[in-house]
Amino acid sequence: MREKLEIIVDILKVLKGSEVTKTSIVYKANLNFKRANHYLDMMMQIGLIEKPTNKYNITETGNEYLKVMKEVNSIIIDQN
Repeated sequence: MREKLEIIVDILKVLKGSEVTKTSIVYKANLNFKRANHYLDMMMQIGLIEKPTNKYNITETGNEYLKVMKEVNSIIIDQN
């Protein structure tokens, strides 16, 4: 099972660069609707994503989070 941070990063990657429906997020991030709802609600509460219409998009905070997580992942991979 994926870790919480991996799921958050996967969702942010799906949203990077475009507005996306919940159904697209479910399929592209490999989640079921129950888990997607949980993560999308939590991510909106902490400001990583927003839903101004019926589609979700990444916020500036979400972009920064994704950038930092990619850097951390790169450091970890370089150590192996």
